[in-house]
Amino acid sequence: MEDLIMSGFTPSKSVDPWTEGDYRVYGYAIPAPDGTYWPAYIIERIQGISDAPKKAVELHQVDIQTFATQGLAKMMAVSHGLQRVRTKDRLGC
Repeated sequence: MEDLIMSGFTPSKSVDPWTEGDYRVYGYAIPAPDGTYWPAYIIERIQGISDAPKKAVELHQVDIQTFATQGLAKMMAVSHGLQRVRTKDRLGC
């Protein structure tokens, strides 16, 4: 997953993934032009379907706020991804 590219940048290695029910959220940090980091996440369905694991959400950048460190951006990315899982907001599977 680390080889995914968004907006011409390669996201850093994912923070430890968070499992929530049938889904797993991977948090990433994408460098912003000012030297800070945008949070980004991928959501996978890891159980509950016959062809698991399967991507439920492709790499999604959260561009409302940047963070000073990769770690903070990754933690915020996981938080946003978890919210999306919990509300079942536009999950692909």
